[in-house]
Amino acid sequence: MSPKAVRPGAKPAQPSETSLDLRALQRTPGFMLRLAQLKFFEGFYEEFAALGLTPATYAIFVVIRDNPGVPPSSLASLLRLRLPNLIKILNELESSGFIKRNRSKSDRRAVELMLTPKGAKLIQDGASLTGLYNRKMLAPLTEAEQRTLLELLNRLLPL
Repeated sequence: MSPKAVRPGAKPAQPSETSLDLRALQRTPGFMLRLAQLKFFEGFYEEFAALGLTPATYAIFVVIRDNPGVPPSSLASLLRLRLPNLIKILNELESSGFIKRNRSKSDRRAVELMLTPKGAKLIQDGASLTGLYNRKMLAPLTEAEQRTLLELLNRLLPL
């Protein structure tokens, strides 16, 4: 067989994703975790779009809900966000009426974050979607595998 003739000036055919050898990358935890993160974020945007929640704002709401009075610096550290970026998000959430900032009673220089009733309702609505979303995203795994995955991730990433 002779090689396929390529017209002068034409670009050679690019290999398709399915024809690429990715075995080395599939054995690289960081690469696979990154792909998993992208898959979960894409799914999140689809499922939670109607509520206007992003993965970051969802996490912010959950941490504030579960830790009323959390200071912004602790929130930024936990979520691995730069404090100026978090402050921008908090400003938007506060101006939209979802959170409020209070001065700490023990340290008047410190700020504590609280959900407003509007913010509590939004995260309640978001939380009601979470179980179905997680089941959908983890459907290729058995329930035991899903528990194992979370156990392993929590061992790798202790909070």
